[in-house]
Amino acid sequence: MDLALLGNRALQLAIRRNLVCFPSQAPVFGKLPRRDVQWRLAVLYFIRGWSTREIARRYGLTRERCGQIISDWRVRAINMGYIQDVTPNGLEEAALEQIAADPAAFDVTDVTTFAASEFGD
Repeated sequence: MDLALLGNRALQLAIRRNLVCFPSQAPVFGKLPRRDVQWRLAVLYFIRGWSTREIARRYGLTRERCGQIISDWRVRAINMGYIQDVTPNGLEEAALEQIAADPAAFDVTDVTTFAASEFGD
């Protein structure tokens, strides 16, 4: 699956389902605007599961601007190899394609329930 085709929500779900990796140290990309906070926005959105509305309120941005900063960070992170598909031999390829096709059909609580049931937690 080409990760560049995933939107923010689909990538968030793929990360939370452990289908793609997220760097332990979120990189700062020097040419992006608001580079002092853009990595924080990415971590809050992709890892912590915050909505763009919550993040925007916290950092005094509009929801649209927050989403734009997260999207710019996502594109650069994928292009530079910080975010990669880690599914073993396409085992979860169908799941990744399903997320890419309709990310709104998945709820974050469904994802955490899936992960907990899969690993016996």
